[in-house]
Formats: sequence, structure tokens, C-alpha cells
Amino acid sequence: MPLSALLLANVSLVSVSSVPVATPAELGSSLLARVNDAPHITALPLDGGAGEPQAAPSAPQTAAPADAQSTPPADNAPVAVNPPAAADAAAPMEAAPASESLVLRDPWQKPNRDIFAFDLFFESKMLAPVAHGYRAVTPQFFRAGINNAILNLDEPSTAINQVVQLKIGRALKTTVRFAINSTIGIGGLIDVASAGGLRRRPADFGQTLGRYGAKPGPYVMLPFLGPSNLRDGFGRLVDTFTDPVGFVIGGVFTSPGGAARYAMAGINWREKNDGTMAAIYGASDPYAFTRAAYSQQRAAVVQDATGKAAALPDF
Repeated sequence: MPLSALLLANVSLVSVSSVPVATPAELGSSLLARVNDAPHITALPLDGGAGEPQAAPSAPQTAAPADAQSTPPADNAPVAVNPPAAADAAAPMEAAPASESLVLRDPWQKPNRDIFAFDLFFESKMLAPVAHGYRAVTPQFFRAGINNAILNLDEPSTAINQVVQLKIGRALKTTVRFAINSTIGIGGLIDVASAGGLRRRPADFGQTLGRYGAKPGPYVMLPFLGPSNLRDGFGRLVDTFTDPVGFVIGGVFTSPGGAARYAMAGINWREKNDGTMAAIYGASDPYAFTRAAYSQQRAAVVQDATGKAAALPDF
């Protein structure tokens, strides 16, 4: 979640009252699928992406015991989810490094919870009303075009990270996607490349660091941007300052164009994710639920870069 964007970064950047609130156990897997939508804005678009789910085969779900759903999980207890699918069918599946934990350490829980409460306040009082108003006054095809354009602007940064990860084939496809969508797709408003079989494969510098063994470090909540960890927070900074599009239109703090890009990414994410926010608000402990979902999503993102399967807890 940019909560502003999981929020204004991290957060597919749909009214809660119209969406039935399900239990965290029911929505854990779907939430992780949604978050992959956010590019490198990890969980929220304002730090890098807008938010469309990646197409990936889903694994069969295992029903949780009845008493497990009625008893609130311990604060640091991991949430059971389906094993993430392998990035490449041909790649052998191995256990992920122990450093990529499915639930991040949280030594700064008290300040993290305070920031989380602020992010939820901002989301409910400002971001959600703006996003719902945006939906009310714009047709669906217009919003789809804006979503495509936002995602298209992330492609150059994605290609750079794929090169650094030595995923040269992916980088070439991402470059071709950007060229096709920016020209034939009218500035990215139409995702022509996906229709032609070139699907989007987001990448960010936090994932790149994980690809080479960097540990995630402690869990961190960021104002406006939502959940992160030390590795991915540093990765966001690197992505921001090395983004080729940012050199052209300006950064979020240096130009109106850059600020408008990231603000629109946050509104776009929130407009698409009433279900995600309903799951968070409906959890017995929204903070712990968000932490577990983010931890597992980022473990899956690193697994996609390494070709190794994330180690799931033994239930």
C-alpha cells in the first residue's frame, strides 16, 4: 500500500462501502497479487509504480482450520499465503535465502504504528475521497488510459534494473514495450504491447539489491509512502534519482510535472484498490496484516529476480 499512494509512493497507485469486507485469511493471497501491481513503488505507486496485477498462475489454496480464523494472530505471526509462482517455468525452484524472511523484523514497532495510524488517517480523509471523486467524474476508458500511461513512465527505470540484474532478455522486452506504447500507444495511453504478448515485468532497485543477497533489514513505515524496509527504502531513493523520465519531466520535488506524475499515481492506485483497503480496515490488527502482506510480497518480488522459491512457514 502507498497508503497515500499503500500510500503517496507502495499503493494495482471501487468504494469501501460497496465492497464486502472479508477476513484477512480470505484476502491475504489476493492482496499480495494486487501489490505486485505496484511496481517499484513497492507497495505503493508514488514510489515508483501505479498498480496492475502481474499475470501469474495461481497455486491451489489450502483451507485454514476454523479455529485459526476465529483467533487473532500474534502480532509477529506470519500470514499463510500461496507459494508465489516461479518467474520462469524453466528455472529450477530452490529454497530462498533465510535472509528473505516472510515476516520482517519490527524493532521500531511503536513509531511504525504511529506512522501507520497517520497514513490511514490521510488515506481515509484525503486520498480516498479524492480518488472516489476522480472515479465519479471520469469514464472508465479515461481512467484505464491514465493507468496505462503511468505504468509506461516506469518502464525505463524498470529496464535499467533488469540490466543490472543481468535479465537482459527482460530488459530488451521492456524497452520494446516502452517504444511501442509510447508511439503506437499514444504516449502509453493504450497498452498495445500487452495485446501483442509483451507483458509488463516490473523491477526496482530494492529487488536488484535482493537479487545479489542484500538482506531486507527491519520493517519501516514511511509517512505517505506506506510500508517498506531499510533495503527497499534505499532502493526507492536510488530509483527516484536515476529515473530517466525524471530527468526529462523533473522530480517530485523539483517540477510541477514530476509532482503531478506522482500525485496522479497515488490517486490512480487508490481508485483501483477499494478491495485492498477494505481488507486492511477489516483485519483484526490492520498494522500486523499490512506488515505480513508487505513482507511476503517483497519476498516474492526478490524470488522473481533470483529464480528461487520463497520459503513458506510450516503450518
